Amino acid sequence: MITNCKTDFSDIVIQPGIMSDPTPSHINQSGQIKSVSYDEFVKSLKASNPDFLVNAISSGLDNTSGKYSEAALDAGCSFFNATSSKTVTDKTKKAFETKGLMILGDDLMSQFGGTAFHRGMIDFMTNRGIKIQKAYQLDVGGNQDTMNTMAEEIREKKRSAKTESIAIEAPYPFKSTAGTTEYAEQLGESRVSYYWMEAKGFLGSTIEMDLSLRTNDSTNGCNVIVDSLRAAKHILTKKDLTKTDIISAYAFKNPTKRMHIRECIKSFEDAFLI
Repeated sequence: MITNCKTDFSDIVIQPGIMSDPTPSHINQSGQIKSVSYDEFVKSLKASNPDFLVNAISSGLDNTSGKYSEAALDAGCSFFNATSSKTVTDKTKKAFETKGLMILGDDLMSQFGGTAFHRGMIDFMTNRGIKIQKAYQLDVGGNQDTMNTMAEEIREKKRSAKTESIAIEAPYPFKSTAGTTEYAEQLGESRVSYYWMEAKGFLGSTIEMDLSLRTNDSTNGCNVIVDSLRAAKHILTKKDLTKTDIISAYAFKNPTKRMHIRECIKSFEDAFLI
């Protein structure tokens, strides 16, 4: 067994959270659900006094994600939405910023996951003068979040967000589909992404790319969360919220202000690397 972290976190207190959506049937059958009222959660949040509330619950629990963002605002802490639920709007940004807080999101883009890799490939091919004609990305995973994504409504929402995130990298439209297609329990925390692209090179010559990428879903996202929270803490300390959009563009698939992947990495480094 590979151990990614050897630090002892045995003194951490696990407390129940909010549940404002119908419990998915496959979770309900396990008998592991315990939740508290909104007021009880806000009270516990105020007692712990965090700088940030990080929302990393399962996909599709939109009402619950919304309640968590409201709880963060009521408790006086900033909010980081790693889920695909839409929580960051002009209205919510203004509400948080009025209190000197920030809301970051939506839909975490992993350090070297399917979307980041796909965007990087399109950026590279475009900059080398290759014109992409068609592309798809199919993801298969074995964790709880992938299982939740199998609900068609959730799958379609995540597919749309991924496809839009990828499409920004080319200066022209092309036929593209990206999204989770299957849950395979035997993969555990692994995620396998399959890519296919058809493009045109010099004198219209055909180029095809067909490959796969396998990563650990959980650890692949942690680096981005840590870097983003460190950057966010820095600008909160400086009381300068003008760089919030830079963090969201760097860390998420569906920010309010999108940037090309090369641009968002450079903007993040220029703003926060000392």
